Amino acid sequence: MKRSLPLRERLPVPEAERGAALLAVLAMVVLLSGFASVGLSRLKATTDRVSDAEARSEAQLLANAGTAAAVQMIGQVKARAGRQSAVLEQPVSLAVSDGEVVVRFADGGSCFNLNSLAPQAPGAGAGSGSTQSRPQDFARMLVATGIPSLEADTIAKATAARLAATRSLWADASEWTTVPGVTPAHWQAAGPLLCALPNRETTAININSLTADKAPLLVAMGLGPDEARRALANRPREGWASASDFWMEASPDGTPDSMGAEVVGTSSRWMKVTLVATTARARVSRDLLLDTMRQPATVAASSWRSVEVAA
Repeated sequence: MKRSLPLRERLPVPEAERGAALLAVLAMVVLLSGFASVGLSRLKATTDRVSDAEARSEAQLLANAGTAAAVQMIGQVKARAGRQSAVLEQPVSLAVSDGEVVVRFADGGSCFNLNSLAPQAPGAGAGSGSTQSRPQDFARMLVATGIPSLEADTIAKATAARLAATRSLWADASEWTTVPGVTPAHWQAAGPLLCALPNRETTAININSLTADKAPLLVAMGLGPDEARRALANRPREGWASASDFWMEASPDGTPDSMGAEVVGTSSRWMKVTLVATTARARVSRDLLLDTMRQPATVAASSWRSVEVAA
């Protein structure tokens, strides 16, 4: 029977083997540390995403509250502005919950509604009360922006044809750039005057909020370029009391024979609203288009312009 050697008498482990074992242990520690680091990084990234999403959600909820307030106050704002559009554009600050919403109003109808060149909707008869623009009205406006007459006439007809072919309203004025013949230069000249409102009606221009750079809109109605510029330059300080007062000043021959001239007024149906909602963690901006034909006003279009999360 063999006798086991005492522990102290066992052969020593070679240095090479002990070194290999130590390296294996260290490698495992490094590997586990790497796994832990990756896991913590992923957890932090997930936590940050959740935190950012919560911050954005809070700011957007605040903007929604500001939207509701803007819809309710638009009637009072328009009444306070009266015939002085500068009053309309003064910012309004609202303290809502744990943040602030700054609301800015502006006339949303000082533009040529491209959708007014579209055919009437099916079932809409001559007695529907809607006023529509003609290609020649649009062409006059384009000429007033500096586009040559022949080009303007061709583009105006092509625009009406495109709208008739698609049978649907445009959602944004930039769709005009897809019309054959429209170039970047045309867009640069006329783009600031164009809009795509959610109806087929000629825009009811508010002659008290119309600025000098938008005089071509009056040319679309039948005024000469010089008459349009002179009329805006001679606008009373308090604004015109009525459309008839405006036409007496602007046109010695009376109201021009165009649909646009018929709907000129001293108030705006379409209002643009810009909201900036700020919380401790985020800021969001929202653009709205309000239809104020009836009260309460309705939101016709809405888009989030930017979202910023605090670092």
